[in-house]
Amino acid sequence: MTRGGWCMRLMRATVFAAVAVIPSILLALAAYLMLGGPSQSTEWETWMYGPCYGVPGLCLAAAFALGLREDTEE
Repeated sequence: MTRGGWCMRLMRATVFAAVAVIPSILLALAAYLMLGGPSQSTEWETWMYGPCYGVPGLCLAAAFALGLREDTEE
């Protein structure tokens, strides 16, 4: 693989992850509310790490991995 090809894949993966930020936050909010997270609470005891960090992290990692894949057009 050429250096330019690797750089383009890295940039594409970064753009994919950047675009996936808003949908991942919305998915995290939906997961938080579906798992019973109170919507009016300001206490740290009600914080859920899975929906608040896991869901967006997985979405961003998947988008980045999707951007790193090589095009297999022939």
